[in-house]
Amino acid sequence: MPSQESDIAPSSRILELLSDAPQGASIGEISSALHLNRNLVAKYLSILHMQGRVELRSYGKVKLYKITTRIPFHALSLVTRGCVIGLDQLFYVKEVLGYCREMTGSDTKELLSKPFSEIFHPAFTDPVVKKYIQEYRNGAVAPPLYKEISWRKRGFDLTVVPCIFDDGTQGLALILAEQAHNAPSHKKEKNQIRTYQYLTHETPNFILHLSAEGDVLYLNESYATYCNARVSDLLHTNGIPLATHDDFIRIKEGVLKNWSLNEPTISDIQVVMDDGSVRWQTWVFHPLREQGILTELHGYGRDITDERERENLYLRLQKEFNQDVQEKTSELREITAQLRKEIDERKSLELALKRSEEKYRNLTEITTDIIWETDLFGTIVYINPKATSILGYSPEELVGKKIWNKINSDYRSHIEHYFSGATCSSFEQIAFPMTRSDGSEVWIEFSGIPLFNDDHQFSGYRGIGRDITKSKLIEEHNQRLRAIIENTPDIVRISDIHGDLLYMNKAGRKILKIPETEDITRYNNASFMTSDDWTKILEGRSIAIKDGIWQGLTRLIATDGTIIPVSQVIIAHKKGNGEEMLFSTVARDISEITRFRQELEDASIYSRNLIEVNLDPLVTIGPDGKIQDVNHATEMVTGYARDKLIGTDFCAYFKDPKKAREGYERVFSQGYVRDYPLEIIHKDGHSTPVLYNASVYQDKNGNVQGVFAAARDITEIVKFQKKLEESNNYTRNLIEASLDPLVTIGKDGKIQDVNHATEMVTGYARENLIGTDFCAYFKDPKKAREGYERVFSQGYVRDYPLEIIHKDGHSTPVLYNASVYMDKNGNIQGVFAAARDITALLESEFTLAESQDYYLKILDEFPNPIWRSGPDAKCNYFNKAWLKFTGRTREEEDGDGWATGVHPDDLERCISIYLSSFDKKIPFYIQYRLRHHDGTYHRIADYGAPLYDLKGVFTGYIGSCYDLDGKEIL
Repeated sequence: MPSQESDIAPSSRILELLSDAPQGASIGEISSALHLNRNLVAKYLSILHMQGRVELRSYGKVKLYKITTRIPFHALSLVTRGCVIGLDQLFYVKEVLGYCREMTGSDTKELLSKPFSEIFHPAFTDPVVKKYIQEYRNGAVAPPLYKEISWRKRGFDLTVVPCIFDDGTQGLALILAEQAHNAPSHKKEKNQIRTYQYLTHETPNFILHLSAEGDVLYLNESYATYCNARVSDLLHTNGIPLATHDDFIRIKEGVLKNWSLNEPTISDIQVVMDDGSVRWQTWVFHPLREQGILTELHGYGRDITDERERENLYLRLQKEFNQDVQEKTSELREITAQLRKEIDERKSLELALKRSEEKYRNLTEITTDIIWETDLFGTIVYINPKATSILGYSPEELVGKKIWNKINSDYRSHIEHYFSGATCSSFEQIAFPMTRSDGSEVWIEFSGIPLFNDDHQFSGYRGIGRDITKSKLIEEHNQRLRAIIENTPDIVRISDIHGDLLYMNKAGRKILKIPETEDITRYNNASFMTSDDWTKILEGRSIAIKDGIWQGLTRLIATDGTIIPVSQVIIAHKKGNGEEMLFSTVARDISEITRFRQELEDASIYSRNLIEVNLDPLVTIGPDGKIQDVNHATEMVTGYARDKLIGTDFCAYFKDPKKAREGYERVFSQGYVRDYPLEIIHKDGHSTPVLYNASVYQDKNGNVQGVFAAARDITEIVKFQKKLEESNNYTRNLIEASLDPLVTIGKDGKIQDVNHATEMVTGYARENLIGTDFCAYFKDPKKAREGYERVFSQGYVRDYPLEIIHKDGHSTPVLYNASVYMDKNGNIQGVFAAARDITALLESEFTLAESQDYYLKILDEFPNPIWRSGPDAKCNYFNKAWLKFTGRTREEEDGDGWATGVHPDDLERCISIYLSSFDKKIPFYIQYRLRHHDGTYHRIADYGAPLYDLKGVFTGYIGSCYDLDGKEIL
């Protein structure tokens, strides 16, 4: 190696000097100490700074360089088994290593390029961490931060340290490592090592792991290729491949002297290649210690031969330059005298320049634009008074501040990079939103040119700022209008006086079937309509030229021949300031409106027909009580024609007009009435009792327009109610005549009703039994309670043995059969229970058979239709009332024959409910329409319940029916 100081690379000499100056040194101090040109020192410092080997700190106008204390980011993965997140100088995530999802809950892709402030994790939101980063942002030099944090009930050790990325830029590294009691498994460690080996094999730089004795433990493919060898051939060799053993000893000694992991050992070495050429390498070695003892060296290196050659070239050029300087010095002395003469001339020029500057300043004071000037750091050194009227700040408030301070934070980076040192180019018409002193926003368009000092070094920018807020608003308004036109569902087109198209929006192309790629100017308006419609459009254009606008209905023809009815609006306007006319046309497809109108007309006719065929009298009444409309049934019940009824007083057609008026007035006040009784008077004098149901009807805005009323003739219902009352009395007599004690029990276990047999078996009167506890009349009350509770849970019990206690003390053994009974909606209301005296029953089975025949004879004479089915679900009995109603014989109805009389629309539902209940052996209630012997269908209410014999064996169902239309008692 060359030993003379003059041949040592300037970068190495600079690093050696800075290593002895922990507080740092300026360019001038380094230049004086090493006897090097200032520009050459500045160049090498710039290269070392980009490589991350030196740091730059500014203290006012003083810039100091010192040896960096930052750790290479890629090396941090070697000292942790957790996750390492790298932040660049703008505090955006630049790189991520390790178990990202396990440590942060996010994938690497989710974190990359994300700003620090938008990551919601304790490592980023902890106040101490945020304070450390803020201090780093402000230029403070602080030691690494160590802190314990908790996330998702897991403990982590967090370390924040300055670092250097592979591209030489600086930043911060956040190291997350799970604490020992919940550290990753050995399998995950293997996966991490495998991932590290893959990544290091892919990097073009050199990765080398050495033992403390110098044995090669690991190297990547890039370094093996550089050495013109295979990885396996170099493993377990001693020392740095291609380098001397002395180089390794020197590096190891440097590592042993360095006890801080934050300051890696950096060394440049020479190696001899296979072809005999000598090349330079630079290495960064990181020690790995266990309990303070060096066990491994992890190196990160690259070839710097080209850089060395450039440095040597610069030295030779510098030497030649110095020789030239000496030769020119004598010439300069001769020129000095001439320069002194020129100084006097320059003074006169300076005076003229001063006057020119005053003129320039006067211009900047009165210009309508902002004139500004900054130093190379972006600090404003001058700004004219126009900033006050535009931004609301005085020049004094802005001078000394960064030029981007008042720029919206989302746009600052657009101008900050011009001051980053990476570029010093001019910029024109860059627009930013800025915040005025009153908080409002104003758009300023900046243009600037770089300034250079006498040494041709970049010293700042000078430029102008123009208020473009109004033009920006106009531009945004035009963009919104264009977006509206492009996204409207209507056809928008612009054409010239000849009808040739100049523009058509997306909706127009879609409706008229014109491809997006087709040139719209190839089409003429006339090609999309018939000659008659085009003539109508030409007439409309003439009107639009005269009045400015025309509107009418026409038809358009799509390219596939589809005819589209449209409503068109034509607006005439001139092109620019010329006389040429243009026409803007907006056409709306009214196909759906046309179809809707036809459907509305059809629906109106259909609705009128439905009203007319209704058998109930229907009428609409206005707020003044006058009839607005009636149907045919109203004409029949009053005896007056429709045209005679409309417009007359609604109340005039009732036996009690006052009560009729009160009825429809109640509708207006309450919104409706239900089953309001009135009597309609026919013009021949006879009356019809009716029940009115009425409600208000409203327009689309919810305003009440009148009353719609429907009257139901209740003549037959009144007759039916009377007959139904007689039927109920008859049924009650049958229940009372039963020799078995019968009782109904509520959900609360209280007795709701009993028959005379129950009074006899208990010794208590009916009124004394109702409302008392059912269980209180049994020898075993607990068993009695379990019995009726079982009915509620299972739906029934069969032959449940109990003993009823008479009030005189004697008991009667009985078998209870009970089932739940329900309302018409299927809701359980209570339990119906029948007790049979077992003693008498067992003694007279023959008598029981005769008794069953007797009950069938009673049921045969029962006024309501009654049916019975066997265990096969087939009907085997119908009483006389059923056969009279249907007009059919018992043989025709037996089995499934009865189903032929059910209305076809109700048959499936009726059979489904019947068979479902039959399978579950529970009572049921059905409403369906059954054919009367006169051929009409009546609405029938059918109640069915399962039948069991004395041994509890299911024998089928029995059911009772009621005619809900009330035309006759069944």
